[in-house]
Amino acid sequence: MDREIELKFLIPPEAAAETLAQLKGEGAVRQLDATYFDTPGHILRKAGFGLRVRDGEGGRKQTLKSASAGGVFSRGEWEEKIAGPDPDPDALSRTPAAAMLAGQTLAPVFTTRVQRTVRLVEVGGATIEAALDQGELLAGGRKAPVCELELELKSGPASALFDLARDVARHAPLRLSLVSKAERGYGLAAGNEGGSPRRQTAMLDRHATVGETLQALGHADLAHLCSALESLRGRPEPEGVHQARVATRRLRALLKIFKPLARDSAAQMLDEGLHWLAAEFDTARDLDVFIGDVWDQGGRRARFDGRDDFERALNAARASAYLRMEAAVASTRAREVLLEAAAWLETGAWTRDPDLADVRDGRADAFAAGVLDHRLKQVRTRAKHFDELDAQARHRLRLKGKTLRYAAEDLAPLFPDHPHRVERFLEASRAVQDTLGALNDRSVRKTLVETVTQGDAGQARDVARVALADDEDDLVDAARKALKALLEAKPFW
Repeated sequence: MDREIELKFLIPPEAAAETLAQLKGEGAVRQLDATYFDTPGHILRKAGFGLRVRDGEGGRKQTLKSASAGGVFSRGEWEEKIAGPDPDPDALSRTPAAAMLAGQTLAPVFTTRVQRTVRLVEVGGATIEAALDQGELLAGGRKAPVCELELELKSGPASALFDLARDVARHAPLRLSLVSKAERGYGLAAGNEGGSPRRQTAMLDRHATVGETLQALGHADLAHLCSALESLRGRPEPEGVHQARVATRRLRALLKIFKPLARDSAAQMLDEGLHWLAAEFDTARDLDVFIGDVWDQGGRRARFDGRDDFERALNAARASAYLRMEAAVASTRAREVLLEAAAWLETGAWTRDPDLADVRDGRADAFAAGVLDHRLKQVRTRAKHFDELDAQARHRLRLKGKTLRYAAEDLAPLFPDHPHRVERFLEASRAVQDTLGALNDRSVRKTLVETVTQGDAGQARDVARVALADDEDDLVDAARKALKALLEAKPFW
């Protein structure tokens, strides 16, 4: 098996020529047509593998790729020359796919037809293969365009890979993507390419090191964020906004969870960039929730003077918030945040600083137990005085509870011996987030009504009767009970 380290970027077709102009080196142009195969139940895909048969320069080759082979942007690869257009059973028998297939029938799922322009670039003591693919995916009569750049490290320091990417990104709008052609092809075959993204659970080994766990979780969070932003570029809608904000916040939370490894200046700048990006979604999300959960449920049926004027102002506010959000998603800064997140996860100071070796190479389960103890203690300390907290202080408690929930969800696979405790603790932590979230939503609704009504006291009063109909005391009581249940739940670590 060969181990490859690569970055992939989506680019607009009109930027292809400028992208190539930045890649100096020997090159060639190849036509690469490939068919991807799987069982009827897509066993390979579910196990994180992609199997293709490709015709191109050098003849016909069969390639099996795994989702990961150790690094954030690494993949295992098993490749052999074969004779026929279908997968070769003998070649497959020498790969990890053999056991899971066990003689099952393989059939075509989708096809790729791309023209690949290759440049071999020497930069920063490294040799990097740059490949620009232009063409299309085909599945079941459906088509999707392909225009992407892959940068694969052949030799030398991985930092040179990111330096080259930064140089090219100064001249062309590179959008980091962690979605392979195989994943796009499967989505096209199922008729849901570009659907609302969801975070995939990171596969953690209970004996993994802290560094390996950080990279695995970081990869899952970054993949979620890349997919969410790509989805918003294609179709701005409420669920996409929600997923993008969650993905951004989870990646920020990861820096807090692994704080001993995230104290360098690059990590701090990344945190600032993620904080900016998350804030660009806030108003759009708040308005989506208000309209979907409050106004559509009761406001449209309410009768009071100025109702129609308020509704027009409300829709105008959401349209403005969406324009701001879409501008942020399309911005150079957003693209830079994704690239720098990738660079920090793969080549950040934490990966090589000898002073961090004890933490980086230590057991992840021991580290996780300490993190969870610390995060739970923070919640417990603030919860002691819950009845004395104002809305702002309750919101801060909610943020502490959210980080605890993310940490518990992320790190739970390191503790497989107590599945029932895990389930109960996660359920309790989600209840705290939901109940404190309901209180925070009520506070946000109050501010939103005041903003949209623009000083019209009568209209604000009439809208508030609809928007603030729930009883705050009931919400406070629910949050108090949820906190009590969380603090009484047995830790699973």
